[in-house]
Amino acid sequence: MTRTRRRPPVLLIVFFLLSIGLVLFMMFAVYNNGQVLGAPGSNVSMLNNLRYSIRLYRNLDLLQQPMEFHAQPERKFTISSSDSALDVCYKLESEQFVLSGVGTCDILTYKGTDRTLSPGTYTLPSGLNAIQVADIITDGSNRDLQFTIFAGWRLEEIAAVIDQLGLSFDGNEFLNFAVAPTAEIAQVVGLPAQRTLEGYLHPGFYSLKPTITLEDFILQSVNRTKAVVDEASTLLNSQSRTLTTDQLIILASIIQRETLESSEMPSIASVFFNRLAIDMRLETDPTVQYALGFDPVLQTWWKSPLTYDDLATNSDYNTYQVQGLPPGAICNPGREAIIAAFAPEQTGYYFFRAKCDGSFTHNFAVTYEEHLANGCE
Repeated sequence: MTRTRRRPPVLLIVFFLLSIGLVLFMMFAVYNNGQVLGAPGSNVSMLNNLRYSIRLYRNLDLLQQPMEFHAQPERKFTISSSDSALDVCYKLESEQFVLSGVGTCDILTYKGTDRTLSPGTYTLPSGLNAIQVADIITDGSNRDLQFTIFAGWRLEEIAAVIDQLGLSFDGNEFLNFAVAPTAEIAQVVGLPAQRTLEGYLHPGFYSLKPTITLEDFILQSVNRTKAVVDEASTLLNSQSRTLTTDQLIILASIIQRETLESSEMPSIASVFFNRLAIDMRLETDPTVQYALGFDPVLQTWWKSPLTYDDLATNSDYNTYQVQGLPPGAICNPGREAIIAAFAPEQTGYYFFRAKCDGSFTHNFAVTYEEHLANGCE
């Protein structure tokens, strides 16, 4: 009796072939992703590697497509300390840094960096794809370096902060550039010949990419000042039109050092304009402080109180000794001080002195007798 061979069930063969095909596909997806994305994170399980390799393979073309910013070479992206990886990915898509937030999260999970994102602000250039964006925001060394220039600081005070940041340039390099700026930088704000950038570096908050060049930082800062000057130039009145823009910046720097209260800056400006109009010396302490420079005993650039010997200091910046404005700004004024210089209040005041109530504000006077009466007993 002849035995009949049993044929393998067709379904079993199909299942076997499909299984082989699936394994081959998964191996290809893993290999292909490795070529484009690099190796998966060491903390990623084999199961997650396979799972996200397939998901990423399906979206790889989309994830490699660059995002172009219209009319902007770069933009800022901020990760808050409370943001989850999913929050970050959705923000990236909604703020149009990537085409797929879900796909970006898949990249982070595949790389094992979804739980190690570093809060901070990142400068992202135009033309990056989701893979490149993910690489940047998962490396804390790419975070912006952030600091504040306070209104009323002189160049040396800004340099001291720069020295602490770890930028690609140090405080000395900054000072050397600020003392002798390039023609391109000087042209932005119409800087007169032989003038330093004192007065033209705008106070405020800065968030700088770690690789920013010295010239790019200064260009960013003077452009901020230019924007304020352009705004203030629309407010010129009969008094401020008697001075050049640079002279108004010099005056703004004096106003900035005279008061912390922005509401009285236009009144202080009026005092100085009234004095200039009758050739009366400005006799303002901050110009003497600037001329004195750093005080090693008090460890400050702004010595206070001043002595009679200080007031007799021989310097073109000492407005107790010289007529008119000093030859340059004595600090970097903020927006309110610049606006006050360009749009001074119209008053009859020739004097002001600090109030006796500890408020750091001032009493104003028309006559010297009134000025003396405002003194503290």
